[in-house]
Amino acid sequence: MIIRPDQLFTNAKPASKTGVFFQFPLVRIIIALLFIFPVFILYRLFKDFIVLPSPEEFRSYIQYAGASISFVILLFAYSLYVKYIEKRKAYELLIRHSWKEFGKGFLITALLVCIVVTILYVLGNYQIREWNSNKLIVSDLFIKFLMGALIEEILFRLIVFKLTEELLGTWIAFGIQVLFFGFSHGLNENATIFTSCAVAVIGGVLYTAAFMYTRRLWVVLGLHTGWNFLQSGVFGMPNSGSPYEGLVIPNVQGKEWITGGSFGIEGSYIAILLCLIVGVYFLIKAKNANQIVMPIWIRKTSKVL
Repeated sequence: MIIRPDQLFTNAKPASKTGVFFQFPLVRIIIALLFIFPVFILYRLFKDFIVLPSPEEFRSYIQYAGASISFVILLFAYSLYVKYIEKRKAYELLIRHSWKEFGKGFLITALLVCIVVTILYVLGNYQIREWNSNKLIVSDLFIKFLMGALIEEILFRLIVFKLTEELLGTWIAFGIQVLFFGFSHGLNENATIFTSCAVAVIGGVLYTAAFMYTRRLWVVLGLHTGWNFLQSGVFGMPNSGSPYEGLVIPNVQGKEWITGGSFGIEGSYIAILLCLIVGVYFLIKAKNANQIVMPIWIRKTSKVL
């Protein structure tokens, strides 16, 4: 399902200067965050004060329940922002075809990770040391990465990219988004200037291009979840610098430009190239589908003419 860019623009028609101020896209970024931030805080508090102190045998199931509820509440909070501030329908959250689109995105990045790991295995850089004995590790990490991806996609794509695009147009917003996403990971463990640039390509280009094409949450959420879950939850490699023990506990060795080193495969030239190719593919699809919008001052001039 493809949504037009202008369907995600505000429908509010403010009659006062105050109303015009609150409808300015950069101001709406702050307003949208005020809708989302309390849910994020509650989710963190739930994990810290309910999940972690709970008996170990029940901890995972309590985490699943809390994550499921938080997932729904986050989407509900965002839809409230759209309804009451932008006065429109939340087309980007429509449930129809959501699982199909999520699955497509998930399979794309799952395949990308598998290709990277296969290359590393053939080159002798990746070896299976042992299998994780924790039977819940796969489901635990899937939930973790799904929630992390949801929070980041709402923040980066649905709020920051969408609203800067409404003001500055697609290409300027795309450039801002790529840099913002990449360097927001600059404070991660084992991060460098290079890894921030790598994340800008892998996450900033690929995820943003996919959103530009579909204008919906689900494909990009699948892409983001699939990438993080496969590299860490299945193959046991670091995720953006943070170490994980996944289904497989591997030995990874070799030159950092091939393996990504302690940052994970997001720092691998192989992964960067593959994700860039897929990202460019989505950009071409978006352009051919007329999903590109001009800056607001050009759109206003065109209407006058």
